[in-house]
Amino acid sequence: MLKDRGRRVGLALVLVGLVSVAASAVRWSPGELDVAQAPGTEETYRLTLQNDSAEVAELRLYVADWIRDEDGVNDFGVARNGARWEIDRAISAGESVVVRYAVRLPKSGSIGVDGTFRTWAPQEIDSISGVSKVAADAVGDDGGTVTRAFVSVARSVESVDESGLATVVLTVRTAIDFVGLTIEEIYDARVEMTSVDAAGGRFDTVNRSCADWVSLSRGSVRLDPDESTEITMAVSAPEGYEGMYWCILMAESADVVVGEIGGTRIITRPSVGLKVFVSAPGTLVPSANLTGIRVVGLNPVAVEATFVNTGNVQLVVTGEAQVVDAIGEVVRAFLFSEHGRDYFRILPGSERTVTLVDYSGAEALPVGVYQAIVSFDYGGDALIAGAKAFRVR
Repeated sequence: MLKDRGRRVGLALVLVGLVSVAASAVRWSPGELDVAQAPGTEETYRLTLQNDSAEVAELRLYVADWIRDEDGVNDFGVARNGARWEIDRAISAGESVVVRYAVRLPKSGSIGVDGTFRTWAPQEIDSISGVSKVAADAVGDDGGTVTRAFVSVARSVESVDESGLATVVLTVRTAIDFVGLTIEEIYDARVEMTSVDAAGGRFDTVNRSCADWVSLSRGSVRLDPDESTEITMAVSAPEGYEGMYWCILMAESADVVVGEIGGTRIITRPSVGLKVFVSAPGTLVPSANLTGIRVVGLNPVAVEATFVNTGNVQLVVTGEAQVVDAIGEVVRAFLFSEHGRDYFRILPGSERTVTLVDYSGAEALPVGVYQAIVSFDYGGDALIAGAKAFRVR
């Protein structure tokens, strides 16, 4: 299931998300593409799009961004060249919420930006007002008076330093109580964005995207039943890039109405994606940290840890937990397992909190003092490990 946060929710139409077109059996070949390409080069790659179904498939082809969320689920809700904030709490009438983020300006010193916001309940959707260009000469410009009656989000540029790093402010004002807020910013071109203050919410962006390097030979295709076609993907890798970058190629069908709730249509948009990873040979640096070790269960023993990918390449990680008693004897040992897999993947710059559980069915630990030792193998020169003492009473 391709994950989407439902940005196009409206009064008469609800888009519940993108779904895999496995139901109509359209597929990419290969299913994933991982290539090594030298900086400053242009290469082409031949792909196949196959319709295995008994129906005609009308598909739109485009390049998009994606991330994995904190649960390891693919998330396609962050727009290309954009960022997203999700504030999952109640916001009261009269309250002002301020979001700050930093954006690295291009060499021209100026870049255009557009944005939208959506409240969750009750639901309101609108555009972000204020300045539409981030540049030094926009500092102090409030973009004019906001006249919206209920909820508004206004953009302003707080500062631009000598290096071209701009601080952008999004100010949320409301005359009503509501729960939940999604804000989305989309820039005219790829820029690096970092969160300064997410106002207690979650910030997502893709700063290692290769979407702007990729072009497709076609923007749409029609496939008869059991027909396949070749799609050429061109990749123009910039000079000086290092590590791994990624994007996804989407083949998207027309909207499908799947039901109705209270007079509101429920719509899905069948899509299938091909993940693309582009790496600069000789520059990949696997690196990781381990934080937040906790014992979260005793019968069975369960240990939680947060794994942080501090390198520049996707990591494939396996893990093991050991329970050591007061005299140093290992009394439990068990491996990470999730959905039948003994590993997880994590993208550069991401963190993932995972839980290792002893599924052996062993009896509960006797009263005493123990240490839980967690270690992860991520393909680096050495394992990373951490320990947490705990007591069984």
